[in-house]
Amino acid sequence: MTIPKVFRVISVIVVVNLLYLTGAMAVEISTSGNSQSKRIVLLVDEIKAIRNFPLILADRLGYLNDDGIVVTVMNIRDDVSHSEMLMDGRIDAVMAYFHHNIVNQSQGKFSQAIVTLGVTPGAKIMIANNSRYRSLGSESFAGSRVISGGDGSSKTTVANYWLLGTGLKVSEFTRLPTGTKESNAQTLRSGAADFVIATTPDGDYYEAQGVASVFADLTTPAGTKELFGELFPSSTIFMKSSLVAEQPWIAQHLATVFVKTLQFIQAHSAEEILALIPVEISGKDRNTYLRTLSEERSMFLTNGLMDEKAALKEWNAIAAINSKVKNIDISKTYTNQFVEKSLMRMVQEK
Repeated sequence: MTIPKVFRVISVIVVVNLLYLTGAMAVEISTSGNSQSKRIVLLVDEIKAIRNFPLILADRLGYLNDDGIVVTVMNIRDDVSHSEMLMDGRIDAVMAYFHHNIVNQSQGKFSQAIVTLGVTPGAKIMIANNSRYRSLGSESFAGSRVISGGDGSSKTTVANYWLLGTGLKVSEFTRLPTGTKESNAQTLRSGAADFVIATTPDGDYYEAQGVASVFADLTTPAGTKELFGELFPSSTIFMKSSLVAEQPWIAQHLATVFVKTLQFIQAHSAEEILALIPVEISGKDRNTYLRTLSEERSMFLTNGLMDEKAALKEWNAIAAINSKVKNIDISKTYTNQFVEKSLMRMVQEK
């Protein structure tokens, strides 16, 4: 693998070095000295989170700023929702989970995914070691209690996706609020919960504490399809629908950037990818980061296209607990046209 040497850019690393603009972490990244260059503002849902390593990779490989595009990467902020910033034009695009587009439309805020990066939840369903539900598919999960978070969280969507798929009704299982991994571990240990939807690092913690073990591994496409019957659209790049129509070049640029990044992920090992991730992102414990990256890498083994059946099933899981979502048009929450164009162009260029 050839590792890029020096870029004429301000690296995304600077984002985590506390450069604040109007209260939000941000950095301008550009390969062009031309002040008239086209500009894009991309907000990421926590830049240090392992699920967002493709963004770091896109920068380090030089893809993010191809064609002289000036990209401003902004980290998520607590005081203003990304849907509000997207709708009022403060940002052009968001890197976050697909379900936000479904919820946005139910609130009259039309946005659509232009690239589907993740096709698994990137998480595991952990079962309490003292739970009576110990074997997959051997009995009904009626009465089960699952630590998953609030109604709008991706973890709750995973819980609903799974349990509704077994034939249960929403009223036949209980979703519990999530806390810190330490408090969740205590809840599992006490017998007050049967399952927890956990990211890979948290899942490892529950195992190390002896309170839970892996019930279903949803970090891989194979594991996800085995449990759900479909893939699970997770990490996406999405934009305000009207901006996609008005400024299609933004969508096309981002689609091309991340399709190329997905292809790089598929062609390289976790060790090769880690070599491009700065310590400011991974932290000093590179071995732990590598272990997590090795699992999370599988989440991105796709070509960037949205799977229609998977999107439909995820919508149904969300609609089960949110009546407003039932009336949306799921076909308007994503588009494949820009990824298709990028893929076609890459084939032609080979």
